[in-house]
Amino acid sequence: MIRNVITLVFLVVTTSVLAQKRSLSHEDYDLWKEIEDTKISQKGKLIVSVIRTATKRGDGYIEIYNIRTKQKTTFFNGYEPSITHDERFVVFKRKPKYETTRKEKKKKVKKDQKEKDALFIYDVTTNKILDSVSRVMSYKMPDKSSDWVVIEKFKNKKLKEDKEVKDSVKPKLGKAYEQKYALIYHLTTKKKDTIYQIKDFAFSEKGDAFYYSKTTHKKSKDKKGKEAREKDIGVFKYDISSGKEMVLDSTKYLYDRLVVDKKGKYFSFMSAKDSTHVDSLEYELFLSNDKEVINLVDTSGKNLRNNWKLSDGKTSFFSENSARFYFYSKPKVTYIKDTTLLEDEIPQVDVWNWSDKMIQPEQKARFKELETKAYLSYYEVEKKSIVHLQDEIFEDIVFDKNKEKRFILGATSAPYSIERSWNLPWTRDFYVIDTYTGKKRLALTKTALQPFLSPNNKYALYYDMQEKHWFSLDLNSLEKRNLTKSLNVAFYDEDDDHPMLPYRYGFGGFDKEGNGLIYDKFDVWKVSLSGDKQPVNITGKGRQKNIVYRTLRLDSENRNVASYSNNKLLITSFDKTTKASGLYVLKGSTLIEKIKPSEFFIDEYKKAQEAEVITFQKQNFNTFQDVHYTSDNFGRITQITEVNPQKKDFKWGGAELFSWKSYDGKMLEGIIYKPDDFDPSKKYPLITYFYEKRADSYRNYYTPRPSASVVNPSYLVSNGYIMFVPDIVYEDGKPGPSAYNCVISGVEAVEKLGYIDSANMGIQGQSWGGYQVAYLITVTNKFKAAMAGAPVSNMTSAYGGIRWQSGLSRAFQYERSQSRIGKNLWDGFDLYIENSPLFGIPKIETPLLMMHNDNDGAVPYYQGIEMFMGMRRLQKPVWLLVYNDEQHNLRKEKNRQDLSIRMMQFFDHYLQGKPAPKWMTQGVSRVDKGKNFGYDLEENDIQIKNTIRSSDR
Repeated sequence: MIRNVITLVFLVVTTSVLAQKRSLSHEDYDLWKEIEDTKISQKGKLIVSVIRTATKRGDGYIEIYNIRTKQKTTFFNGYEPSITHDERFVVFKRKPKYETTRKEKKKKVKKDQKEKDALFIYDVTTNKILDSVSRVMSYKMPDKSSDWVVIEKFKNKKLKEDKEVKDSVKPKLGKAYEQKYALIYHLTTKKKDTIYQIKDFAFSEKGDAFYYSKTTHKKSKDKKGKEAREKDIGVFKYDISSGKEMVLDSTKYLYDRLVVDKKGKYFSFMSAKDSTHVDSLEYELFLSNDKEVINLVDTSGKNLRNNWKLSDGKTSFFSENSARFYFYSKPKVTYIKDTTLLEDEIPQVDVWNWSDKMIQPEQKARFKELETKAYLSYYEVEKKSIVHLQDEIFEDIVFDKNKEKRFILGATSAPYSIERSWNLPWTRDFYVIDTYTGKKRLALTKTALQPFLSPNNKYALYYDMQEKHWFSLDLNSLEKRNLTKSLNVAFYDEDDDHPMLPYRYGFGGFDKEGNGLIYDKFDVWKVSLSGDKQPVNITGKGRQKNIVYRTLRLDSENRNVASYSNNKLLITSFDKTTKASGLYVLKGSTLIEKIKPSEFFIDEYKKAQEAEVITFQKQNFNTFQDVHYTSDNFGRITQITEVNPQKKDFKWGGAELFSWKSYDGKMLEGIIYKPDDFDPSKKYPLITYFYEKRADSYRNYYTPRPSASVVNPSYLVSNGYIMFVPDIVYEDGKPGPSAYNCVISGVEAVEKLGYIDSANMGIQGQSWGGYQVAYLITVTNKFKAAMAGAPVSNMTSAYGGIRWQSGLSRAFQYERSQSRIGKNLWDGFDLYIENSPLFGIPKIETPLLMMHNDNDGAVPYYQGIEMFMGMRRLQKPVWLLVYNDEQHNLRKEKNRQDLSIRMMQFFDHYLQGKPAPKWMTQGVSRVDKGKNFGYDLEENDIQIKNTIRSSDR
């Protein structure tokens, strides 16, 4: 009796609390914010987070947390923060209010008259804003200096003329009103020095000197009378301590590509003598120190290979310790152009050749990259010698961190370029290049994955996909050693179900002793690159515990090195059973727990460069991924942001893991999302969404936001839906039947739980998921409504198409990758037909909503059209949303908002019995486009044609 009373009281209280909450609506998206960036000061005193609205329709803030004082300070609309090396100042930009910029757009205010960003300087000691600067374009400050910042400003805003003033003589405005300029701002004194007519600038990491170029901002004419680029004034050096400007050179027409080394000892620039050849300027390269300015490369090709020229399309750079100066050059190409032809007499034609290494669409997609393609050489500063490292053979160079070691790698895909159209993985040959001499030796052939150079520069560590083992390559002798052949464990993806060689599990970086850290499915192994020691499983029993262990690599400047805390290797964990995350350190051969795995997924780890301060974010379906930190060896963990407190006002839900057996006997996992007020005695409409395997995302938080392409779990459960997300495993040649085997068996298993309204079930997917939605409704009438985003409908026509964004042929995708057919069109013709939704359209009895955008670079737009026209011909209920100039997934917020509204109106009508919107019943004509959205609901209960037999659901 007492237990029943307690239960009754609990239910009454729970019902009362939920009654005070409301369901999410499309108008609520702008309430949600996200963490755009988090930075830790180098010594760990300050943590700065940038928070913005998830939709970008609204205002955000910057949050500065002082670990020592535990003080949190926020500033409106702050972003792009920098922390001085001494932790005394935080510099950041502030955006204008969202409503201000919105009003300016509506009034079509001219660009120069719009409100601009401001720059703020926050004094950590006083906890106050020290100063601010208006109309800021950008700013930059040295990494290792704390004294000054360069602020690039828009030109001053001209005051509106007084119409009452009759005087025709206008006052002469200064240079600040003519073009952008820069301020050198001294943080401690607030002193400002102004540099007018600035074009470009650069300074060293230490920040002792500031280099810049100036320009006149005036156009001129070349010798043919055509408009030429504006003439530059020169390049200059500004001495920070004295505040004096020194002219380095002012004799050239143009100055570009300013570069300074980290120590501030050397400065380089490119220049062109005149604008005679404005379409193909001839540049020279100069290197300067305090004593002299050296002309490294002139227009005659000094220090270059015969018939080569300096490249102005890539920026030179210095090695870590300034011993080498790297620059780019390329072969001269002379075109014989018929200058007698008019522009409209020159044919515009793409010539496709069967022997081209790269097909024309890929050349078009990579045009800028190919146009600026150049090859690397370096100048040895002390020896005053030139070494040419790269030639036309190599697309890429693999360097060590400092770019000063003897051996590097050069990569070329040339021997395998043509087969890239249908084969996967793509492969390359790797050469060992001796940087002392430029000598190149072929070391690895037909290799899919890029090797890693060891810290001591003696070896390269690489994974051979054919052999399915890890190897080391001796960079001196070119000897190869199989490092894992003695181990009875797979280092390739054991669960990969593509018709191709499986990829490796991954590389965890090099440890402090230079050993390689590599992964199997669960554990981390330490391998000696010399091969003189047996590999060691350093995480122990991940496989037995069903826990995945991995290292962290947190040094942004050296991603190939594993990270440590208090000299102990950092190890993350992910429990494949519970989907919970944890963090450990490795002491000897023992894992010591630092963050206990619980109900959260943890990621976004960051570490201070010079302190044991670590930040991370943790989340689950009910908990936004706020920032946490520890500064005492994980003795205490503190949450420092609370980004979305408004969540408490809304109905939410919960997530549950669910497992079932597919029709062919495989055990599968999925996720079921339920509303907060879930009642197992009720019947709920169900929407099933899927994309490959998603069960590991069980603890993810989903921000309510306009959809780029898929349904939002938070929105669905808040509005009374159950959502089911099943994993899918595949059989070669049967992507459609595999989806049926996994998805439909999963839906039927969920139906048996007793709370699903089987008469009101929907299905939704995007891209590969969209294809499977389109396929499934040709083989089952289980669903009352379906939505497919960017679906392939006809594999025969899609096979020969192009992925327009990358310019690649789609054939490799069908033969080896996601589409999983495993054969070419001619050998597997029947499979292409059997798996294509287009040929099953006569069997469709489910209303279908599609989205396929006219600038889709992944799945050709005509695929959606083929499906739509087929269903229209056979009078099956179908709608196609085509967002103009949009890609595979929606980018523009206005279109995301529109899709969210239409997609949920569609499902709400079919699955919840709500009135249909007029865009579904009456359409939206071209004349009404942009004026009448058709969102209004029909007043009468109009039932759209639906031919589904209820007995088949």
